Amino acid sequence: MSQENVEIVRRGYEAFNRGDIDGVIELLAPDFEYVASGLVPGVGGVYRGAEGLRAFAETFWAEFDDPRIEIHELIDSGDQVVASTTMRGHGRQSGAETSWSVCQVWTVCDGTAVGGQGFPSRDDALEAVGVSEWENAEQRGLAEAAFGALNSGDLEAFLALTAEDVEFTSMVAEAEGTTFRGHDGVRTWWETVRGAFEDVRWVLLGIRGSGDRGVLHFRMTGTLGGVPVEQTMWQASVLREGKVIWWAFFRSEREAVEAAGLSG
Repeated sequence: MSQENVEIVRRGYEAFNRGDIDGVIELLAPDFEYVASGLVPGVGGVYRGAEGLRAFAETFWAEFDDPRIEIHELIDSGDQVVASTTMRGHGRQSGAETSWSVCQVWTVCDGTAVGGQGFPSRDDALEAVGVSEWENAEQRGLAEAAFGALNSGDLEAFLALTAEDVEFTSMVAEAEGTTFRGHDGVRTWWETVRGAFEDVRWVLLGIRGSGDRGVLHFRMTGTLGGVPVEQTMWQASVLREGKVIWWAFFRSEREAVEAAGLSG
């Protein structure tokens, strides 16, 4: 259910950005409660139920023209979703654009949001849900570089991030279930996937891990035989000396976490 929870949170932000407060309220449980981070001037304390959420939203609409929430990352953690966002708006009196970086944790149960809380930093939000992040920026940078190479079609840049003796399995299109080995295997996988899809693109949704082991959550979109295709999956991976030595794709976070040897 965790991916469904992520989509519920995404729908809430989209409704807010449309100015559709009723659309947001439809996603809330009657006893919903939100605890503000206090980072945004004039917004603090606890907001309860539909009326509380309406008061929370109207604070922004009263102070800003076209307030919007830009989503940077949604990380699923069971019945909780960590959202890394930026809130933007133009002051009604000054006209100046103002923005705040805000991280929020949403708790979703049976298809509705039952609670939310704002945090001053991404690390604080992750700590609140017990999710460990990659231990340093270098390792996260490796994942972002790999997705950048995939999206730009730069095979050589992608190969530079993988060990010579890399081994991995695929869960994409005609390559599904196949084990690939070494850089020749990477080339074969690359040509198979990119050859099968048109306009293929990968989007990194979240990353967690410890030491040289991690789990990536991502979405792949493209067109296969004229039919739009979207797959959301998890990748367990192991690094060695700054390069990827092994990875495998899974349909659930739990499977990927277990395969990577991490605690759930």
